Amino acid sequence: MKKIRIIAIIILGSFSSVFAKDWSLPGITIITRAQRWANEAIRFSKMAYADRKAWLKTKNEAEMQRLEETNFDEYFQKQQDAYISQSRNEYLLENYPDEQTLDSSVYDFWVNFLSRPESYHYAKNKIIVHHTAGDTSSFTGKDSVIAYLKDIYKYHTLTKGRGDIGYNFLIDPYGNVYEGRAGGESVIGAHDSWNNTPSLGISLMGNFEIQHPTDAQIKSLIALVTALSKKYGIDPLAKTDYHIATTTYPYMKSVTNYRLAGHRDAGITSCPGQYLYAQLPDIRNAVRSNLQNGVLVSSVSVTPTTTKTTTTTTWTTKTTTGTTSTINKWTILWDISLLKKRVSNFDTYVAQIKKTYSTANNITPTTVKTTKVTSQISFSTAKQLMAGNIKVLLYEASSNYTKRNISCDHNCLFTAGKKTFTATTWVIAQNKANFTLTISGAKVTVAKIVVTDTQSGTVKIDNYTRVSYAKIPWNSFSGSLTFGQESVKNLTTSKFAKQVAIVNTLPFMSYLRGIAETNDSEYPEKIKVMQLISKGYALFYLNGKNKHPAIPIWATYNAIDNPSSFQKYVGAWLEKTLTKVYTQFATTQNQLITYKGNLPILPYFSCSAGFTRSGKEKRGWTDTPYIVSRIDPVSCDKFDGHGVGLSGKWAQYLAMQWRTATEILQYYYPGVTIQSW
Repeated sequence: MKKIRIIAIIILGSFSSVFAKDWSLPGITIITRAQRWANEAIRFSKMAYADRKAWLKTKNEAEMQRLEETNFDEYFQKQQDAYISQSRNEYLLENYPDEQTLDSSVYDFWVNFLSRPESYHYAKNKIIVHHTAGDTSSFTGKDSVIAYLKDIYKYHTLTKGRGDIGYNFLIDPYGNVYEGRAGGESVIGAHDSWNNTPSLGISLMGNFEIQHPTDAQIKSLIALVTALSKKYGIDPLAKTDYHIATTTYPYMKSVTNYRLAGHRDAGITSCPGQYLYAQLPDIRNAVRSNLQNGVLVSSVSVTPTTTKTTTTTTWTTKTTTGTTSTINKWTILWDISLLKKRVSNFDTYVAQIKKTYSTANNITPTTVKTTKVTSQISFSTAKQLMAGNIKVLLYEASSNYTKRNISCDHNCLFTAGKKTFTATTWVIAQNKANFTLTISGAKVTVAKIVVTDTQSGTVKIDNYTRVSYAKIPWNSFSGSLTFGQESVKNLTTSKFAKQVAIVNTLPFMSYLRGIAETNDSEYPEKIKVMQLISKGYALFYLNGKNKHPAIPIWATYNAIDNPSSFQKYVGAWLEKTLTKVYTQFATTQNQLITYKGNLPILPYFSCSAGFTRSGKEKRGWTDTPYIVSRIDPVSCDKFDGHGVGLSGKWAQYLAMQWRTATEILQYYYPGVTIQSW
């Protein structure tokens, strides 16, 4: 008996998710999908809709990563297409939110997963008339119609990827009305891009650019539209807005037309054909007359000419239930203004992401409470610091040091103790705690050597093999190079040890021109963001009071050229490899980011795990209220970097959508501003 109960529960559970409410249109005879032998199997998927979306997302991300590395033009085009599509969605959500409501969705049919859910919008307010665009002049009866319907069904479902036939109803040349898209009353069709949700789509079989609709089709169309108009309270002669895609921002425009319209009124198409379209004014008037006079018009029906037996199927009436969602949360995320307005709606969601990630990676929240800012730097003080020099430890050039071959644009001026030497090329070798300078066979051993170009050109370390992706050497430096001994934090062991240190001293503005925290493949506003943040980051530590964890308080240097510990600084030849980045520098050189008049510390990293961390939760900082936790959809499996502040990948996506540097900065660091002089 227990087994029987279990089976009964399973069967009832299956029924509960299958049946939508049948169309109830008095006076209209509808040939159902079962009666026209629709093959429901082609709507099915091997996996649940959510799993399929996740799989497709992973597949798309892998493809985009491949294209980013192998075919940037196609990568750029796909990103641009995504941006245009999202802009159109944003336009509809902001201007017509009620029309975009999904009242419920069904994701399975019996025990089968649907490739596209049956989604519902109950407040239909417009009816769009189509033609199928196929010549029906050779039809000989219902067998011809059914064969034709099967072709349309396969084309819409499989070839076009719509998950089912796109129209809600179809009318054959004999006036028969067929159920189109599965789901019953109020199901959303796939017949008119950007207008599907609040509309109903009716398609007459035929190509009415070359043939005329039959009288039976027109009679049934008037009857069907009358019944639907009565059901949904639609006045066919009233006006409403339709939405058409354009090629300029916001890539969408709205036009006004009748609530009973042809497809060409809501899109760039000739549908429903000239001969059917010409009759729409009379059809509207006929429907209005029927509604005013309370006339119930029956649809036309002919006796099928077919050898197949029509099976009458009794469908259990069950109102579809599902999760109500006015606006999809991920759709909101693509627009910064909407995201900022609704960020509180995602607190629970972000908390769950953090909990899942922390559990999977065995992360416990910090209990430390500390301050990050030792000394506030005012806007005026920051400008003064920019007029001075910065001293950059060349970490890689200093590591595994034996000897360095030095050359200059002109002649090199070497200062070794109290002696100076001038020559074109030199060799500086380590000699225990000292350095030996070799020139024309003569050697000088001292504890420190300083090298500059005699005409303020660049100094080059010829046997330093760091290069750009284009194989251009990054071994030339403005200002001077100092060879000495310093305490340096080893990136492998995280311990400080005294070692050879090559320090590049140069004007701060020259240093900024050599920072490569961004690249030429990124959008201008992302480049601008990174230049401003990296400038502020360096200035924050330049005053000597706000100490960096990788720079000991007794060090003579105040920056490091390695991005793992400070910033990626590549020297004087950045302009030869990253021309776009170098050119953009002119737009940011007289700008600074401030928070309440002072210079903030603005951490950044490469890629998040779906969220960013606040300064307080990661570092225990209690004095950085502008470093908050944010949703970060363009994510990696794990954090690439510390996870605090701005995420590079999502910032690039926002810039790709033409978001300004100010918008991007204020999303990640609320309250900051860009000040110019």
